[in-house]
Amino acid sequence: MKKDVNPVIQNDIQRYKKNKLGSSLALFGIVFACVYFIFLYAQVKNENYYYRWPIAIDVVYNLIFLLVIFLCSEQVKNYDRKMFYVQIILGVMQFVRIFWLPLAGITETAYVKLADIEYRGAVLSMGTFAILAVGLAGSGACVIASAVIGFIRSKNLENFQKKIESGEVSVEATLKELDKADETTAQVSAPETEKVAEEAPNA
Repeated sequence: MKKDVNPVIQNDIQRYKKNKLGSSLALFGIVFACVYFIFLYAQVKNENYYYRWPIAIDVVYNLIFLLVIFLCSEQVKNYDRKMFYVQIILGVMQFVRIFWLPLAGITETAYVKLADIEYRGAVLSMGTFAILAVGLAGSGACVIASAVIGFIRSKNLENFQKKIESGEVSVEATLKELDKADETTAQVSAPETEKVAEEAPNA
């Protein structure tokens, strides 16, 4: 059975421990984004349906997305929430992008007119579309989750730091109380242990 950790000690540990969960989620967001563009940019057997000017914008956006989210992962790891809103916006944009190039591969959308293409039906299989959609949705979900977890943990750490500075919380005093409690527990359990040891040979 897992022993309960004192809240003060748990918060104090956070000061010296990196936010690996939030950082890892941001990196997973990058992995999902890579799955998306690997499958999208491989679409060359559809009469260059995607090889128009919008794909150039998509490439540039992907590069910016990867760089910014990597930066966010480092900040989240160190409990820095300065880029929280940027991370949320980029996460939401991943969901919005599903309705741009991926959706244009299975039905007629505004992309056809913007790219000046004659629509002749779907150019993607439903399986490929699903992979693109899951890649973007997974990326968006991971990035948003990373931002939210990073914000909550950094806020908790900030509040804890303020309590320490104001004297409302003392890690040293808490440690002394825990040591005292352990000593008391040991003293109470010692007679019982000795009794069991004395009765053991007679069993």
